[in-house]
Amino acid sequence: MKRIMLMTCVVAIMASLAGCMKETDEIILLPVQNGTIPETVLSLSEQDSLRQYMDINEGVTPPNVVGSYDVSPMTLLYSSDGYAGDFYDLRWIVERQNGRNIVTYSDLQGGAVGKSREAHIIGEGDKFTIYIVEEAINESRGWQCEMITVISGVYRDRNVAGYKCGIVMRNKVDENGMLIEPDSYRVFEDGDGVATNIMNGK
Repeated sequence: MKRIMLMTCVVAIMASLAGCMKETDEIILLPVQNGTIPETVLSLSEQDSLRQYMDINEGVTPPNVVGSYDVSPMTLLYSSDGYAGDFYDLRWIVERQNGRNIVTYSDLQGGAVGKSREAHIIGEGDKFTIYIVEEAINESRGWQCEMITVISGVYRDRNVAGYKCGIVMRNKVDENGMLIEPDSYRVFEDGDGVATNIMNGK
């Protein structure tokens, strides 16, 4: 009975790209397969679009990147809707990276708070990519959304060199028309080339 219920839950969650992060690594709702981003998360054409502006590092032995990182200045590299402008600096946090390369991810930017529904890390050596099904909300500006976030870089001296971040919008509630349209995407970088790890004062 438990097996049937679990399979029903997994099928439903895969269909909706939803799911709850687990504290343990016993159940994987979006498993890392062959060290690549599953097409159920990002289609191959979406991945190809992002690759024009950022690396997507693949593999099954990524570095452990647990930490809290500042991206300053947060700089727009490309926007599929042609937008050009300035953005608040970003703090992103990776916690509880386990042996199956599942992590807990959250971020803070201006008044917005984002948390992962699923977050996995892939890569080899010191090169990594994190892909995240993320929910973000900014109550003061009247919006909330679901998006796919992809972060890549090189873990070096506790920091992330060559930090890049791509976001692909999926769904949104946007009272003031502040967000990009669903299926549009943007790519950001750290303007000084390094996302600095501030955990434990570093």
